[in-house]
Amino acid sequence: MYARLADFPVLDTYASRIPAVVWNVWRRTLRHTMRVAQRRFDLPGLEPLQAILEERLWVCIDPTLGDAPIIAWQRFEDAGRSDLSAPVPCTVLQYHFGASRFREAILLTIGAELERHLKAERT
Repeated sequence: MYARLADFPVLDTYASRIPAVVWNVWRRTLRHTMRVAQRRFDLPGLEPLQAILEERLWVCIDPTLGDAPIIAWQRFEDAGRSDLSAPVPCTVLQYHFGASRFREAILLTIGAELERHLKAERT
């Protein structure tokens, strides 16, 4: 688990959902290319933000602020999921006052980057 989360106060915690298209590419990434317990990558268009993805925790961080978390997703409710078009319920931890404005953009960028990584692995 990303150890730095404990170093920062959570400003808000709330229920949310991961869009199905993002969750599905994540599961494909885990199945086909994930060779390490954690994947870290830049979020193009949202510089300087980066994503750190673990199987049960996703964190968006700002490396210019000592890898301070901006927002995190956890407690993914994916057990027994049978509808691939349904979003996946989860819990959001908000560490930055403006994070909710960028939450969807961050998730969609994570999905696009995972798709790009998958395509690069195939070539």
